[in-house]
This record gives sequence, C-alpha cells and structure tokens, in this order.
Amino acid sequence: FLIGGSLAGGTSFLSATLLQHERIFMPPDMRPEPSFFFKTWEYSRGLDYYCNRWFAEVPESALAIGERSSQYLFGGSTVAARINDLLPDVKILFVLRNPIERAWANYRFTVLEGLEDQPFAEALAAEPDRTTKAVGIWKEIQPHAYIGRGFYGEQLAGYLEFFDKSNILVLKSEDLAANTEHSLTSVYSFLGVPHPGTAIQPVSDFSSTSVLDPQVQFLARNYFGERFPTLVEAIRQDVDLRTLAVTKDDLRWTERIRRNLTLAKNPIPLDCAKLLRDLYADDISKLSHLVNFQVHDWLTL
Repeated sequence: FLIGGSLAGGTSFLSATLLQHERIFMPPDMRPEPSFFFKTWEYSRGLDYYCNRWFAEVPESALAIGERSSQYLFGGSTVAARINDLLPDVKILFVLRNPIERAWANYRFTVLEGLEDQPFAEALAAEPDRTTKAVGIWKEIQPHAYIGRGFYGEQLAGYLEFFDKSNILVLKSEDLAANTEHSLTSVYSFLGVPHPGTAIQPVSDFSSTSVLDPQVQFLARNYFGERFPTLVEAIRQDVDLRTLAVTKDDLRWTERIRRNLTLAKNPIPLDCAKLLRDLYADDISKLSHLVNFQVHDWLTL
C-alpha cells in the first residue's frame, strides 16, 4: 500500500499510527520520504532499487507492506501511471485536509525549512512565476506550490484513470484527527489486517514550529546547506547538537535559529483565505462527487 495526500495534510500522523500495528510494515525512518514514484530521478532507478532501499527488512509476520510519500497525489495522472505500471494491484490511501488551511501549513513548513523568505500573500502571488521558472530537482519538488497542491479533485480524478475506486481509500484529515479510532478501523479493513490487540498510543505533533522572521531561516539554510533540515529538527526536538554545530559560527547561527522559532501559531491571513477559497471552490465541488465525506465545510471561513 501507499499513503499519499499532500504536504501538511495528515499523512505523517497516519503513518506514525500505522507503524504501531504489529502486522503492518512501514520503513521506520522516512525522512526524507521515499517519493519513488514522484521523483523522476528516483523512479528511473527501477523497482529493484525501490524494494531494496525501503523494504529489505520486511518481517514474515507482515500482512500489509507500505510507505508514505506526501507528494504522490500532487503528481496526479503522471504518478498514477507510474504506480500502475509497477504495482497495478497496490492499495492507495489519501489523506485530504482543508486545502486552504493546508496551503497555510505548507507555507509555514517551507519557511521553517529555510526555503521561503516572502510573506504569505506575496508568496501566493509569486507562485505561478516561481513554478514556471523552477529548474533541476526543484522543478519537480516545487517547494512553493502552496496553491497547486490543493486541487484534490483534479488530482484524484487522475488516479481514477488508472485505478478502480476499490483500490483507493480517501480519508478526511479533520475526521482522522477528531475520530481517530473510527478512521483507523476503516484503514485496517481496507488493508486486510486485524484490529490491533493493544491500544494505539498518541503520536507526536507533526505541525510545523512557527518562525518569527523568514529571512533568518533563509539565511541560516544558506549557511548550513545540507545540514540545515537535520539541525532544525534537532532544535525542535531539543536534542544534542554537538555533532551538527561544531564551530563558533555554527553555534552562533544555531542560536539565531533557536531564537527565531516559537510555539505560537498565527492564523491564516483573512485576505489570503478568501483568495484561496475562491480558487478552490470549483475543485472542491468536483471532489465532493469523488469522496464519501462532506467537503463543502472547507469553504466556510
């Protein structure tokens, strides 16, 4: 099985929960996510590479074997065709969150990762130009596609060109959070595994820490380079940084990052929410015919 959805949509919560099931195998460390079917340079390595990289340690007791890659839904019919070509009988779970709130959470995550230095309104306005001009791996990864990732109706329709509805389970992120046990029961049934004998333990909060000044994060990423994502996660988890920050300049930048993070979570700017509501209205209507839960409440500000 595959878990998809979109960045900041609830896929991490679902996968962390399923990791607790003794008959379900998922790679314990998916940072970065596999994204095998989404990233062309990964997909070109072939199925054997994929299996050896992520599923070499599957125990014989596993009844369901899968992975989580949040970008899969965003890939639409292109990714669906790749999956169908190599895994035609796979089961796919999508977790969908209110696309307006998801876009805001996606922006906050991108700021945290030091990849965004513009305010949200300006970032939304710049998105078409940024996505068009992106080159190299960024042309596929598209860190600034805050709006583009939210057209779930169009993207899900792309999957239904290649897979029967019986192969796809779509969950509403808000329902998964509010009534976890009920949602998980449907997931267990879909995957063909028994309900676990022990209670599921609460999982970590996967929401992004807020950033006071996007420019500081942006400059810090330029300084630390490839070390930056690991360093930020270590600061968030309050773990030992001695192996990551070793020079005096490292320590100074580490302290700047630490002071730049806050637990406060600002709401989405109202003007941006209205803009996104208008952009998503038609697609949400399309999605309502493809899923078995209410989605028009997403349009209520």
